[in-house]
Amino acid sequence: MRTRIAAVALAALGALALAAPSAAASPAADDNEVRIYSPSGVILVDCGPVGPGLPTHPHQKEVCSEISDAKGDIASIPPLPGQGCTDVWDPVLIGVTGRMDGKEILFSEFQSNSGCAAISHGHVFLY
Repeated sequence: MRTRIAAVALAALGALALAAPSAAASPAADDNEVRIYSPSGVILVDCGPVGPGLPTHPHQKEVCSEISDAKGDIASIPPLPGQGCTDVWDPVLIGVTGRMDGKEILFSEFQSNSGCAAISHGHVFLY
């Protein structure tokens, strides 16, 4: 079972990497732009001027601040305080790709369920 979960995680991380805009294809204006992947879908967070095409995050200001303060290390962003997480096991994959403050971001992890995923890293997956 662990081998299967590891294989799925590796495949998912590869898919996130392929979905991420390449550095060569991204203009300098996309430096502070990330894509967030969750069970709720894919959303663009542009911490510069809002980019066209994808919707903006409902907590965009907080997300930009949290990612910048964490220097792009999504794993270091703590869960939202005062929020609960149920003991339901229905695993979901979440991830972030892009650039923030000149640093490439490629993050993915499994959470036990979509509710836990939403509050797992500040406001990042809360949409």
